[in-house]
Amino acid sequence: MIFSKPLYYIRDVKDHLVRKDDILWRTSQSNYKYDSLDNKDHFISNTDYTLERVDWFEYAFTEKDQLAYGKFIHDKFGKDMWGVTLAWFQQYYLTSGSQHGWHNHINPNNPPPNNLTNIYYVELKDKSLRTVLKHPKTGKEIIPRVKEGQILTFDAKILHKSPPNTTPNRKTVVSFNIRFLK
Repeated sequence: MIFSKPLYYIRDVKDHLVRKDDILWRTSQSNYKYDSLDNKDHFISNTDYTLERVDWFEYAFTEKDQLAYGKFIHDKFGKDMWGVTLAWFQQYYLTSGSQHGWHNHINPNNPPPNNLTNIYYVELKDKSLRTVLKHPKTGKEIIPRVKEGQILTFDAKILHKSPPNTTPNRKTVVSFNIRFLK
C-alpha cells in the first residue's frame, strides 16, 4: 500500500463550476452502457471506458486545477514525475439500478501497476451514491464524505464500488489512474 493513514484524500476542484456544463455536454455525446456478462454487479448506464475517449484529465480540469493536483501529488507522496495512465467518465442514470461492483485499478495486465485511483464527482446530488471503499486489512466498508466538485484519491489496490442508483438523481464521475514514474 502506498499509504495507510489516511486511507484516502478528498480535494476540492476549484474550477468545478467552470467545467461542469462542458463535461456533462461531452458525456451526453456518448451513449454506451457497460454491462459485464461475467459479473451482474457491473452495469454502468453511460461510459466511454472501453471506447476511444478524450483526454479527460485535460478536459475536465483547468490548468489551475491540474497544477494544484500536481502540487498535491508532490506534497502528499513526494513525487514530481507521474502520469495519467487512463481516464474515462461514468454515469449512473436515475432509478436505473446501475452500479459498479467491487473492483480495483491495479491493472495487472499492463505492468507496472497504477499507483492511485481518482474519482472526480461531477454530479453527486444524493450522498447514498458515494463510492464505498473496502479497508484492505479489516474488510470494513468505508464511505468517504465526498461531495460534488471534489476528487477522491486512494491507493489503486483498494477495492471499491459504486452502489446501485435507485435514486431520482443521476451520478456522473470522471475517473483517472495515476502511475508514479520515479
